[in-house]
Amino acid sequence: MISTFATLVLSLIATSAVSALVVPRATAPQGWNTAALESYDTYHCRYLALQCQNQHNTQFFSDCCHPLAAGESASVLPAQCQMPSGVSCSNGEPVSTGGSDDGCNDGPSSTPTASTPASSTSFTTVKSTPAPTTSSSPAPVNVAPTPTTTPTSTYTSSTSKVVSTTAPSTGASDSSLNYGGFATYFYQNGNAGACGTVHSDYDYICAMDQSRYGNSGNASPLCGQQVQITNENNGNTVVVTIADDCPTCANENSIDLSVAAFEALDSLSVGDLPIKWKFL
Repeated sequence: MISTFATLVLSLIATSAVSALVVPRATAPQGWNTAALESYDTYHCRYLALQCQNQHNTQFFSDCCHPLAAGESASVLPAQCQMPSGVSCSNGEPVSTGGSDDGCNDGPSSTPTASTPASSTSFTTVKSTPAPTTSSSPAPVNVAPTPTTTPTSTYTSSTSKVVSTTAPSTGASDSSLNYGGFATYFYQNGNAGACGTVHSDYDYICAMDQSRYGNSGNASPLCGQQVQITNENNGNTVVVTIADDCPTCANENSIDLSVAAFEALDSLSVGDLPIKWKFL
């Protein structure tokens, strides 16, 4: 018989399009480092099967919801991070097998132990600005050494993807405003970002969407550039320095902020908020 947890997982996936649940991209973002990271389909399947979209800002998310290195097996993760019984992967999506898991990942099955955030209101779907025309400029080419960690993102999403108003920038000369994105926040946990630097939660830094940042295995030309971000709900503004990449941001105009930077725009209890921003 299909386990209760597996049935819940499949029900959430089937309803995510109408309930505005926060889920990652179905396809790998531009710049996903296939040489350094596990298959995106494998990561995407495990992310949904473990209900990571409901675990942001928890220890469970930090332990279980980040992509693994290429060649690394999910069996190295804690027991609560294993695929649930009766669920396997097909084309990057969890599916019921009616038995024990023989799909994407190895290791014992277990139901995630972290609790679902108390309120779904912090993940509010916001009507976005009509989408302007996008540019086809390529993502930056990167040259620096591979960092060792990935940040914990409080990824949230609107019901439809909003395209960029400008092409990805690799220089400080681009001062055009970008609309349609969302600000989220993540904890530093003493880890180095993709740019290779370590920061505290009180530093005013940010992580750019991976389609803008480029190859997550290298430092980007964007590293060290400053960005001015405005909360479209209340007009509060903050200036931050790019120090990391965000593989789970909602779209290329979304930015993941340090705790201090997010609090300069609004309370952490908001969860995510609509923004406009520009390079300085």
